[in-house]
Amino acid sequence: MSLQITPVESPQDIAIVAALAREIWHEFYVPIIGPEQVEYMVSNFQSAVAIRRQLEEGYEYFIVRRNDMAVGYCGVRAAPEEGELFLSKFYLHRDARGTGTGRACMEFIEGLALQRGLGTLWLTVNKGNPSVQAYERMGFRKVSELVVDIGAGFVMDDFRMEKTLS
Repeated sequence: MSLQITPVESPQDIAIVAALAREIWHEFYVPIIGPEQVEYMVSNFQSAVAIRRQLEEGYEYFIVRRNDMAVGYCGVRAAPEEGELFLSKFYLHRDARGTGTGRACMEFIEGLALQRGLGTLWLTVNKGNPSVQAYERMGFRKVSELVVDIGAGFVMDDFRMEKTLS
């Protein structure tokens, strides 16, 4: 398996991520949070316009390709003053799950954090998401519960999970 993780740098890259987001979110999250909230979140947080805005705000996005096929993406934001890297987005196409791709991506993200001298990696994950267990297997621990109003009558009901890097 040939795996490449490359920075999102062009409008074409942004379009690839937005298309992946729409497909992955509708496939994976509808059973967890319902179609209305999925559509709201994709439109507001995972669209090309939203991704472009996040890039301008200091987020970094990466496309994950396996055998030259885009199979996922991740987005991070460094907080050097806190010594933290926030893993804001980490999504894989169903065909890439369970193949070692997620673990390879996490190693890449941890490497980014360590290169920048950031000792804590953190993320938020829906409490009903089966990925909670995968994150725990990768060394993350639940540190708090968050309920965040995201507008239009929707909330994110998440765990904040952290991993200390060495």
